[in-house]
Amino acid sequence: MADKDVVAKDFMQDEEIFADAFNFKIFGGRQVVKPENLKPLDATSLILPFGDDGKVAPKQKYRDVLKTATVMQDGKTTYLALGIENQSQVHYAMPVKACVYDAAYYDSFVSGAVRKRRREKGAGFPSGAEYLSGFARE
Repeated sequence: MADKDVVAKDFMQDEEIFADAFNFKIFGGRQVVKPENLKPLDATSLILPFGDDGKVAPKQKYRDVLKTATVMQDGKTTYLALGIENQSQVHYAMPVKACVYDAAYYDSFVSGAVRKRRREKGAGFPSGAEYLSGFARE
């Protein structure tokens, strides 16, 4: 099964094939995701759950393929993070597994944005809810 996984990952790395998969499944065959607008992302995520003893138990998760896409629709630009998990067998818990990958990606994105904002604002960074979340209400 490991050989199938390696071959499938390599196959899906190709931008044209990757774009075709999303265009077919999500956009009904319309060419919305264009291969030239795809950029690979690091498919490794680090999560820091607590173990049974209450201590942090770091874990790495690996999505098969993860890319960003810039898509134009109705004159507006949308930025997407698109990920693929190849399966040769049914995996009944795959929706949960994919949610963990997505949450870890969004968490790292938010953490990076907060670090950048705090560096830019320095001592002028707000307190209260904006400090807690790292984001302004707007």
